[in-house]
Amino acid sequence: MGQFISVIMKPTLGCNLQCRHCYHRPSEVDSSVMGRDVLDKTISLVAAEYDSAWFIWHGGEPLTAGESFFKTAYALEKKHYGKRTSRCGNTIQTNGTLLRPRFAEFCKGSRFNIGISYEAGLDRGLRPGADGDHIETMLSYMKEKKHMFSASATIHGGNVDDMAEIYERFNEASVPFTYNPVILIGCAADNPDLVLDEEDYIKGCIEVFDRWMTDPNAKIPLMPFYQYVMTVVKDNPNISDCAHSSCLMSWICVHPNGDVYPCGKACPEDLRMGNILEMESISEAFDSEGFAKILEASISRREKCQGCEIYKWCNGGCSVDAMAENGMEENGGFSCTTYKAIFLHIKSEIERILREKPDLSGYNRFVRDAIVGKIINPRTYDSVVRIQ
Repeated sequence: MGQFISVIMKPTLGCNLQCRHCYHRPSEVDSSVMGRDVLDKTISLVAAEYDSAWFIWHGGEPLTAGESFFKTAYALEKKHYGKRTSRCGNTIQTNGTLLRPRFAEFCKGSRFNIGISYEAGLDRGLRPGADGDHIETMLSYMKEKKHMFSASATIHGGNVDDMAEIYERFNEASVPFTYNPVILIGCAADNPDLVLDEEDYIKGCIEVFDRWMTDPNAKIPLMPFYQYVMTVVKDNPNISDCAHSSCLMSWICVHPNGDVYPCGKACPEDLRMGNILEMESISEAFDSEGFAKILEASISRREKCQGCEIYKWCNGGCSVDAMAENGMEENGGFSCTTYKAIFLHIKSEIERILREKPDLSGYNRFVRDAIVGKIINPRTYDSVVRIQ
């Protein structure tokens, strides 16, 4: 058995919105829904081959598949995992416009996390037609009912100056969230106004990190910066930081028709790893020509990265991001340059605190806990972090 795998499931490539940065261009949008055969085969193979797994339900807009689809998926997980359903977890990533209390309650009862793509009202035209008032209502509902949820805020050329305000709004509402820089794939590549300036993004990230770190009243673990704090503390990329923890052979994406790709971001046809309905094991996907191409290109890029001062905390970055920038075999693109600058700033700040041991009351509880754990019992703390 493999140790762990993350499986991005795309129930449909259909959507009720036309977000300007969508991975899938309009010509790729298809309202057909993943069949029970694809669901059953995927879950059964994953359950048989891996100790544990996390299923991320993406799209398209996954909620257009309907509530019954997810009830079927949950029933199949119980079928294949039996009493060991704790071996698998689920997150649904939705634009939030179709989310209703009844479905949210199903998710809570079935232990499905809910991720909402939302910029706290500051998308600046990124999501035409999105009902911000409804999304705010659902966020408040889930907070009141103690659901497992978070938000994902896409940062682009039109809202990069709003990063601090986005943080303030989510922090005030106690809504955990992550910043995601726009990737010039699919629709985003056709909208030049979405392009992020590297220096603007670096400046915005560092300013917000410093603000969050020194806010004793911070209510949320601001992502991805908290992940980077933990990377510094444990001296190894956090497994949840897929872009920097060498995701190859630990992630797959299954499309509605069963086609398998290495990533949920739009991948070209030559990276197709086969079809789940034709496989006897997940391992077959990693023996495919499609996977060989991304593996060879990734190795080539990483060889060029090994002299970099942050390589051990980066592992060459995301191959699909690199593909969208300078080509999969090359480094030095937006994702490389910005991560290096942001990570080195965070690393410098955390190392300064560890070295100087200042009064920690001026820092938020997430940073305090990480620092205290490292100072009091570094060996035990490192082992606990690795388990988490």
